[in-house]
Amino acid sequence: MKTLAVALLFVLSLMTLFSASRADALSQPSIQPRMARPQALPEGDDDKDGKDDDEDDEEEYRGLTPRAALELVDPGGRDDVLRLRIAALRGR
Repeated sequence: MKTLAVALLFVLSLMTLFSASRADALSQPSIQPRMARPQALPEGDDDKDGKDDDEDDEEEYRGLTPRAALELVDPGGRDDVLRLRIAALRGR
């Protein structure tokens, strides 16, 4: 019985080791052949009127309707919500 318990612990430790090494290998970044190249961020300050960029964005998005905001965040999301509602009404 003691030998069986030791063998079981050994197998579990090997499984843990392999899963940890696999997770470590999958978490490292790699360059895929069809990915876009990274773009350098523009340097310098282009504020002409002294406003902060966040203030400009806030003014621009303040006038959006909830439907337009959903389309900005998740294109096609409104259609998905409608499909879910129809499926819920049908009992699926």
